Amino acid sequence: MTSPDLALVADIGGTNARFALRQRGVAGVERMKTLSARDYPDIATAITTYLDWAGAKPTEACFAVACPAREDYIEFTNSTWRFSRYETAQLFGWRRLETINDFEALALGVPHVKPEGLHNVRRGTVDEGGARAVLGPGTGFGVSGLVSDRHGGWVALAGEGGHVGFAPQDELEIDLLRYLQARFGRVSCERLLSGEGLVNIYEFLTVQAGKPAERPSPAEITARGLEHGERIARDALRRFCAILGSAAGDLALILGSTGGVYIGGGIVPRLLPILLDSRFEERFANKGRLSSLLANMPIFVILDNTLALLGAAATLNQGDQ
Repeated sequence: MTSPDLALVADIGGTNARFALRQRGVAGVERMKTLSARDYPDIATAITTYLDWAGAKPTEACFAVACPAREDYIEFTNSTWRFSRYETAQLFGWRRLETINDFEALALGVPHVKPEGLHNVRRGTVDEGGARAVLGPGTGFGVSGLVSDRHGGWVALAGEGGHVGFAPQDELEIDLLRYLQARFGRVSCERLLSGEGLVNIYEFLTVQAGKPAERPSPAEITARGLEHGERIARDALRRFCAILGSAAGDLALILGSTGGVYIGGGIVPRLLPILLDSRFEERFANKGRLSSLLANMPIFVILDNTLALLGAAATLNQGDQ
């Protein structure tokens, strides 16, 4: 498939790279395929593999990347992949290669999500023109927001909010903070709200219970908690959800997100039974004197895994105008 109107779009995180094609003037994306980053030594090999599979020769590209995205040299926070935008565009003969933060792209995709692509975990009233908070744990912890441009469009906020400092809310979390400070020094939210963060919480709780420190994989902790009823694993999942609730409420206060709160990433959709059975909503709403501002704010979990790709396509569309 060759066309001057064909573009490659990608959503590249610390674990997986999701690729698709965007045809100018056509809504949505097509030929989506997910590749595991650890199966490829570099991004160029993964791109070549995808394009060979799709039989496509795009003329431009936009990548949503899980790291700062403004410089020419892109260095992933939680992956060994590195690349130069200029050199990659030259290698594949593209007239342009744009990069945006992956949660900036996810935010740009939110206006395009269909009802079946969301799970409503907290009822409320959506202000259609109001700011929207977008965050989520995966390999790392992504944070963005979406604000109206007052002309019928949206502007996504690019930043690294997942690396703000962790704020404990009870005695156990104060002890958890101290435990992680001994290892990392400064403790960011990402040290708790990510796959590795779940492992950190589990390890801490095993030590608190007087057992030898153990670091199972995030998937194993989830299975132990959800399928096997292991108490420490279930407590770790509940604590993870509670901390996420606090972080989501903080972001909602910062942005005044009357348009709702949208939680993405690869972890939370698997934890919906625990999320609803945890202190997530209580911690979200508990903002002291300003709790009333969050009383009617809805929260959604994003189930549609194409939104960041749609956000990357929207970035190319803006450049075409």
